[in-house]
Amino acid sequence: MARELRLPELAESVVEGEIVRWLVEEGERVELDQPVVEVMTDKVTVELPSPFAGVLLERLVGEGDVVAVNAPIARFSDEEGAASVAGAPGAEAPSVQAAEERSIVEGGRAPAEDDGESLSLFKPSGGGEEPLIQVRRPGGAGQATAAGSGVAAPSRPAPTPAPAPASAPAPAAPQPPTAAGAPAARGPYGRVLAVPAARKLARELGVDIEQVVGSGPHGRVRVDDVRQHAAGAAATPQVAGAPAYAPAAPREQLEERLPLRGLRRVISNQLMASHLNTVRTLHVDEADVTALVALREKLKPRAAERGVKLSFLPFVMKAVVAGLQRFPMLNASLDDEKNEVVRKHYYNLGMAVATEAGLVVPVVKDVDQRSILDIAADIQRLAGLAREGKLAPDDVRGGTFSITNIGSLGGLFSFPIINLPEAAILGVHSIKKRPVVLEDDSIVARQMLYLSLSFDHRLVDGAEGAMFTSFVIDLLENPEALMLDL
Repeated sequence: MARELRLPELAESVVEGEIVRWLVEEGERVELDQPVVEVMTDKVTVELPSPFAGVLLERLVGEGDVVAVNAPIARFSDEEGAASVAGAPGAEAPSVQAAEERSIVEGGRAPAEDDGESLSLFKPSGGGEEPLIQVRRPGGAGQATAAGSGVAAPSRPAPTPAPAPASAPAPAAPQPPTAAGAPAARGPYGRVLAVPAARKLARELGVDIEQVVGSGPHGRVRVDDVRQHAAGAAATPQVAGAPAYAPAAPREQLEERLPLRGLRRVISNQLMASHLNTVRTLHVDEADVTALVALREKLKPRAAERGVKLSFLPFVMKAVVAGLQRFPMLNASLDDEKNEVVRKHYYNLGMAVATEAGLVVPVVKDVDQRSILDIAADIQRLAGLAREGKLAPDDVRGGTFSITNIGSLGGLFSFPIINLPEAAILGVHSIKKRPVVLEDDSIVARQMLYLSLSFDHRLVDGAEGAMFTSFVIDLLENPEALMLDL
């Protein structure tokens, strides 16, 4: 008899999941509770264990397929008939109840296109104040084969030089300076490993990046490599009468199409829903956080004694919660089906984090009931879980308001995208010294911070959004009030 594995309801309100990776092959024996497949839902990848022992007879769905909850995804033999049916499909049997959820964050299962520079909004512990939250990229032999197998893609045909005059001897065709016999280093999709700036420069200079020898880690092509290759090609004598430029290949052959799947698909769906279902409005203001900078510097050693890294984010979270308590519509959501506004009297703050794989939003729960040091410790905990690939689905759910700290990337301010079903999101930018005119007309250097509040105008009026931001700014400029519960 064959038994059916169906996609379980991994969490409330989850109606589908994407098959990220099969962990066992057809014909392979599976033990009870052995993980057999990875499924992505709600930006989190979970491993589904087998609810029975037997042989995997048939995988009914492929990697990248989106499957509805309770749909069959695989057929297994039973324990008694495993040996006899390992090579032949058996009869259908009633479905069995899906196994208990085992979850890890594997946001990087969908291979990233390119490393380039780090895109994290939080700096690593060795190079900045905010923790770096990373989602693991594909590991194991599969990634090593894709990135370092040395199998080069078919090269583009070089343009044929025009014939030389009959009276002159035919010169040898010039060859671009490449590493003789050295295959190009390639990424998961077979593309040459190169930073985005190098790709852009190669297009501008008409350089075939397939021919450029990379000097970066793992053979990655850098901007200087493209420049050196272009300079070497320019110094090569041209054949008399040869055209100055000839396209290497039709434009369609220079394009790459990647399937929209994994974390990128989830992000795309979430952002489109936010765009279609909110009336986004932006309010920008600035805060003089000179006193906050000094207070944090004073408290950092004491926090370190307790094993906690104290950043600015816990202070911002405490100020935001106080603002949400004063202006509750910013901590609300809209139930369109029931035509009701849902005011939430709990305060779970998401912190938006950009990773190589895409955006994730871990949630710090019950911020109103916790001290600044406790909040800082939880931020550190979530960062550690993310780095280890162990965030659970509950770690990214239940948020009522979000904060995106994009100051490390530069820029004055931004227009953050609201994280549905929340009503607003606050963008926190870099703290920089700027000249400020005081009331006595003196000009002094102060530590200034831009804040960008993006809110749903259906729920929050413009005046209310401005007053909320001013309230938060007042607390950040006078941080002693935030220390009452430290």
